[in-house]
Amino acid sequence: MIYAVDIGNTNICVAGFEKEYEPVFIKNYPDNLYHSSGELVKALRELPTEPEGAVLCSVVPALTPLAKTALDEITGGNVVVIDSGFNDGLRLSGYDRHKLGNDRVADMTAVKSLYPVPAVIFDMGTATTVSVIDREGVFVGGMILPGLGLSVNALSSGTALLPGIKPYQPNSLLGQDTVSCINNGVIYSQASSIEGICARVEDEFGEKITAVVTGGAAKFILPVCKRQVIYDEHLLLKGLKILYDNRK
Repeated sequence: MIYAVDIGNTNICVAGFEKEYEPVFIKNYPDNLYHSSGELVKALRELPTEPEGAVLCSVVPALTPLAKTALDEITGGNVVVIDSGFNDGLRLSGYDRHKLGNDRVADMTAVKSLYPVPAVIFDMGTATTVSVIDREGVFVGGMILPGLGLSVNALSSGTALLPGIKPYQPNSLLGQDTVSCINNGVIYSQASSIEGICARVEDEFGEKITAVVTGGAAKFILPVCKRQVIYDEHLLLKGLKILYDNRK
């Protein structure tokens, strides 16, 4: 059993993998629950199987050493940390690897291994990251957009009268009151971002691309998206397992 651990801006996600690239289990822990490695070790020891190794990816620097120490303890030190010093094999075109999010590296690793390229990857979390790979498997650049939750929060916090809402699946294109107008606005704008960005990348490349979508907000967006996409709920975790297996 190998643990793939993804520390995001909201949760610590732990997935257990055997030989294949589909997780056997997934467990999420809120970031703000853990203030010491001992607390995390206690939680991890409650998981179904003790791991022989682990791979760690984090976008929260304050939690990275805490998680690394906890994983070292339960694996006997067999922990791979995906950072700018890790030999991930990703080829870059004009992008500084030290400034590239390690979650995006994991996403691109999975797509290169599992899906046709060229590809555009949308990881729809707190922020929506867009990563573009050309037909040679080279990362040529991308975008970062406000995620669904940030968009809703920005509207409510930046205005005097617009309320905060919980996104839901729209019943129609146009809203009929303030809440549905906000909801439909953020949902359809995110869907239009996927459609429009893919179309522009295809114009630039002069060929069709594969659109791959992952992340928690995708469940709200994809039902209204007109573009055919591949939805892979566990894309990042699969990429971490592939990086672990291919490490040098």
